[in-house]
Order: sequence, then C-alpha cells, then structure tokens
Amino acid sequence: MHDPLYYSRRPYADALLTMLAEGVVSAFTLFAPRRMGKTQFLLNDIQPAAEARDFAAFYFSFMDSDAQTENRFRLALLDFASQLGISGKLKAWLAGIEQVSAFGASLSREKAPAPASISEVIEALAQGGRRILLLLDEVQELARLSDTGGLIRSLRTGLDVHRAQVKVIFTGSSMNGLRQMFSDYKAPFFQFAHAMAFPRLEQEFTDFLADIYQARTANTLDKQALYQWLVRFEHIPLHLRTIIQNMIIDPTLPLDVAAAAQQQYLHDSADYAAIWRELKALDRLLLQALAQEKQTLYAQDTRQWLAAQMGVDDVSVPQVQAALRRLTRADFITKNSEGQWAVNHPDMLGWIREQL
Repeated sequence: MHDPLYYSRRPYADALLTMLAEGVVSAFTLFAPRRMGKTQFLLNDIQPAAEARDFAAFYFSFMDSDAQTENRFRLALLDFASQLGISGKLKAWLAGIEQVSAFGASLSREKAPAPASISEVIEALAQGGRRILLLLDEVQELARLSDTGGLIRSLRTGLDVHRAQVKVIFTGSSMNGLRQMFSDYKAPFFQFAHAMAFPRLEQEFTDFLADIYQARTANTLDKQALYQWLVRFEHIPLHLRTIIQNMIIDPTLPLDVAAAAQQQYLHDSADYAAIWRELKALDRLLLQALAQEKQTLYAQDTRQWLAAQMGVDDVSVPQVQAALRRLTRADFITKNSEGQWAVNHPDMLGWIREQL
C-alpha cells in the first residue's frame, strides 16, 4: 500500500545495491539509533529496488529475539527457499514443514529430519540460480542472548563462503551490541561487512512533508520552522510524520501546538523523569555533558565542573570511568562510529536537552 508520507531514499538504496551487485562489497552494516527509519528503508526502498535488479530479497528482524530465535530464523529461511523452488539437500526438511507464520512453524510429522544448519540453507540458496539479498534487521540483538553462538558462527560461515551469490545488509541500533559481536573471538561475525552510519534525514525531508501538508490542506507552512522541530526531535522521522499527519487531520492545528503535544506525549510515555531520578548524580551530569556535546570527560576542567555541580571537592578519573561503565551497561550511552561518547537513545537525548 502506498504511504503518501514516506520519504523515499531510493538513490541511496540504488548506490548500495550497485556496490553489492558489482562485487565491490558483499555485506553492509548500517548503524543508526532506533526510530531513524532503517526498517522502513529496507522494506520500502532496498527490497523493491533489489527485486527490480533480479535479486531475491529476504527480510528478517531480530528485534524480539528469545530462546526460539534460531529456530524461527531457520524456518523463515527455509520457507524463503521453498518459495523460490530451491530444495536440494533441504528437500527432506522442507517436506516436513507444515506451515510458517509470524508466530513460528510446525512440523507435519512427529519424526522430522535433523534441522538444517543456517550455513546449509545459505548454501542451498547460493546454488539455486538466483542472486540473493538478505536484509537482517537489528542484528545486535543476537549479542544479548547467551545461546546464539552457534547461529552466529553458522550464519557467518554461510555468508563468507557464498559471498559471490548471497549478499547481505545488516542493520543495528546499538553500537554496544554490535561491538560485542565484533569482539567475540569465538564468532567474528562482522569482519567481512563494511560498516556505515545510516544517514539521517535533513531539511529535504521536512520540505517534502510541508509540501504534502500544503497540497492536502491548502494551508501554508513555515518550512524552516518545521525543520527546526526535526532538529529538536533529534532527526527522528517518525515524530515529524506524526505531527504532519495530525495537522492534516485537523487543518486548524498550528505547528507549534502539534509539535509540543507530540513532545509531551513522548516524554510522558517514556517517563524519562522517573528514569532520571533513579540515576546517580554523577551519571546524570555526564549525560548532561554529552547532551551539550562535551567529549573531554576526563579532563581536569570537566571534573572540576562535575565536582562543583555535585558539591564535592573532587571527582576522580576512576569515578568518571566507573560512571561511564554503568551508563554503557545500561545502554544509555555508547561510542559512535567516530569513537566519541554519545547518548544512545535520541528521544532521551532530546528530553535531556529540553531540561537544560
């Protein structure tokens, strides 16, 4: 179904697919915090563009990973192979699948054959005569589970061996989770994937929304003011879409009123105030420093500022280190692709900046 408020990034999708198709790279990892439009980009831009280039495209999200993740992923891949008419070594296992749905799969007989490994399924896909593109969303979630080492190793092996025929685009929203997978010596998953920061949307996106609003309502809209709200919402496209949608439904609704209502809804639903109260004083101050784009967190002048804010004589380097470790473990902060500390959740970052 056509989404009139979706801003297509087809040129960016075409650029990535050209590099994959020409063998410049076989895998990309696109990183951006959650709600920045990665999933929509995969489904609305990459997938149709890939299919237009005669790739067979497969999408799977690891967002809700649990103890059954490996089984669900395997069965989804098997179902994809079945739809493509690929069987080979998988014929016996495919014959045992009764149905695959969003809730999992069931077997049509009591004694099913031993499950095919992920690498075996990828091998069958590679030998099926079609170019394959796997779109694997929020893959860092695998790092949060203790029993996914076998899945990660099998997936990496299959993709590495068959990189000529099977291309892959990973997405990730937690650099901490991705880094954990990078550094796992037992399963060096992403050594062959080219990591890229997923580009954030800028004023061309808000101008696009403003044009739609004006076409639907015959009202004019200050494009610069709309862009400034995108900045205040930390460039999260979903929030601006919601604002414009509400303004189209009610053409009498002013921009500032609609944006303020969306902002209040986000703050209330996430209850950042309660989260903030639970943090240690030093942790809160470090988050405030990062929201102000301070990076010299161990420097003497920064530690003097921290001490003055806390009403103590001194804040030591080890104390700052311990606080940063706490915030990292809680996934509040991460080191971005440039190696700089950053607040890991754009909505939370926006809330902190609004309080300053």
